[in-house]
Amino acid sequence: MPDLSVELTMLLWASILYVAQILVAAAAGDMQNGMAWAMGNRDDIPPVSGWGGRARRAQDNMAENLLPFACLVLIAHGSGRAGDLSALGAQIFLFSRLAHALLYLGGVKVFRSLAYFGGLIGMGMIIAQVL
Repeated sequence: MPDLSVELTMLLWASILYVAQILVAAAAGDMQNGMAWAMGNRDDIPPVSGWGGRARRAQDNMAENLLPFACLVLIAHGSGRAGDLSALGAQIFLFSRLAHALLYLGGVKVFRSLAYFGGLIGMGMIIAQVL
């Protein structure tokens, strides 16, 4: 198997982080609503509160950011324009999104927002490398 670029490696780990966030949010819903609900059709989905609700919102936020990140990484890689700036941007994106997920889950407000903007900065760095 060929070595992946830094950008593609960060995309791989960002995808793994997203799947982990899905599992955490699902587990929170299952814990709050019970296994009978979890194994059912879920025709009526009650809102999940507390840390479970934050886990779901963090998951939704990651979904909103993963698509543009993936597109940017694939554009940088496919165009042959990937470089040091896009590699660093991809790393900043991943670590910012990991921090965002943990801070959101923990209910930390201000630093969570800073981590969110770190992810945007990382994507901006990839754009700057490509352009």
